[in-house]
Formats: sequence, C-alpha cells, structure tokens
Amino acid sequence: MKSVLLTGATGYVGRRLMGIFAAEPGVRLRLLVRSAAKLGAPPSPSIEVVEGTTFDRAALGRAMAGVDTAYYLVHSMGSGGNFPELERRSAENFREAALEAGVRRVVYLGGLGTKDTGSKHLRSRLETGEILSARPDRLQVLWFRAGTVIGSGSASFEMIRNLVAKLPVMTTPRWVKTRTQPIGIADVCAYLRAALDLDARESLIIDIGAEAMSFREMLLGAAKVMGLRRHIIPVPVLSPRLSSYWLILMTPVPFSIARALVEGLKSETVVLNDNAARFFPAIRPRPYEDAFAAAVYADKRRRAFGGVPAAAVFRAVTSIGGRRGWLAQDWL
Repeated sequence: MKSVLLTGATGYVGRRLMGIFAAEPGVRLRLLVRSAAKLGAPPSPSIEVVEGTTFDRAALGRAMAGVDTAYYLVHSMGSGGNFPELERRSAENFREAALEAGVRRVVYLGGLGTKDTGSKHLRSRLETGEILSARPDRLQVLWFRAGTVIGSGSASFEMIRNLVAKLPVMTTPRWVKTRTQPIGIADVCAYLRAALDLDARESLIIDIGAEAMSFREMLLGAAKVMGLRRHIIPVPVLSPRLSSYWLILMTPVPFSIARALVEGLKSETVVLNDNAARFFPAIRPRPYEDAFAAAVYADKRRRAFGGVPAAAVFRAVTSIGGRRGWLAQDWL
C-alpha cells in the first residue's frame, strides 16, 4: 500500500488525478484542501481529507504524517501582485514539512521555459521547482514541466476554442508565432501517475509535451478539428494588457488568468530535455489535434427529453431570442 498526499485536489489537474488514485486499491490517498465543502464528496470514502493550506505548518504536519509521496499541485496565480512571495513561502513550507515527516518523494508540476525569457508567472513557477528541489540529499523531487495543457475546462483550451469559434478573422499580436509544446490533460495525468512508481533515486526535471508548434498553428489546428476556416493577421500594436481585455471579451477566461496566459505566450516554451522518453517510455503524448478533439468531445453534454419529439425540442431552442428575448443579458 502506497501512501500519497495530494494537494490542489480542487484544481484542474488535481481533481483528475484524485479520481485516478481513488480508483486504485493499492493507494492510500490523503488530500490537503483549503475547504472540504468546496471539495464536495470525495470519489471514495477511504480518502482522508485534511483541511488547511501550505501556509499552515500544523496542517501540513498532519497531512504529511506517514506519507511516502506528496504531490505539489498548488499555485497562487490569482493572488494579486504578491503571488511570487506567496509561492516562495508555500514551497518552502511544503519542503520543510516533507523533510520533517520523512517523505521520500515530492512530485511537482510546473511550466516549460527559462527564467531569462519567461513571464513573471513562469519565473515564479520555476523558482518554486528550485525551492522544492533544494535538498536533493534528503528529498527526491520529480519536477515535471509542461506547456499549454489541452483539456475540457482548462483555461488554455477554453481560450483557444472560444477564439476559433467566434472569430472568422483574428488580429493577433506578433508573438502568435512563438513556439510552444502543448500536451493533452490525459497525458499530463499519465505522467504524474507514473511518477508514483518510478524506479529512480535521484531528483529529475522532466519536460513533457507533444510536437513543437506556434500559437498560430494551435489556433489553425483547432479550427481544423472544429471544421472551421479561420484567418489570422498578426499586428504589432496589441500589448499584453490589451490582448487580455480582448480575451475576456471573447472567452470565459478571467482577466488575471488571461493576463498570465498572454504574458506566457511571449516567450518560447519548448522541451529542453529527453527525460520523459528516457524514464517514461510507455507514455507517448498524443498529437495536438487529437488532444483538442478529445477535449471538444468531452465538452459535449447529452440530455434525455423522454418522449418529446426532436422537432418540438428544436422549435423550443430556435424560439430563444427575437421577440421572446434571451435567457440572460437581453439588453445586449
């Protein structure tokens, strides 16, 4: 039986990883969450929940007790301008609590890129990895670094999907040509799950991603998957702030996250080592268009209407708007 601590279980990646571990009889799973109410009912009654944050040393001590592997999937991106300092304190607290509890391995998911060209958010993510890895003599850290994560509900996917769906012609900043290496959420979770069983003693930085491509190619690839023809015109006048406002008008992504995504797109985020292939040869990330298609399919919802004829359902849908009005924001 392997004892695992998972942080960030209410987040995009953490919630999926929680479901994976919950289905495995050989894993004893414990969660550290800020609010058990926000978490809702765990997928298994055997999951232990500890309320607290990485800034609460007492809660961290309770969460770490008896744990073999701890997953660090928390971040402070939405915490305002002081998020780098919060990230530093959080990582330091987590590392020290792991050392005190005798945790063998920490698994961390950060971002691709380098400090000299990265955005403020990316530099903070890189510093977090460095802080967690600062005691290789006593604590092994498997530091995964990913670029744009493609999956239903992810901020990056929703941004791309909405832009492509709503804009036949897009005027974009010049850095739309910057290269990155997107990766599907299923592949991210596969790497994180496999990290639990990896037979290695040293700390590792593991860059993960599918094929290298520009953000422009990502938009056009998404259009192809969605069966749409789109035209992209790069212009030199869109600043990160203007681009962020443009994104929140066209997509459901909040401004703080949109700003971080835009800043991140200004610098190249590509794989810089081959450790993913060396240590996890069984995992081969699916191509971008396949990952995007899987995310689009997962976004679809099906509802049963009983014996109501399809024509009647269609009439009801097409009656929305016009003289009958819309369901919300009718004044628009």
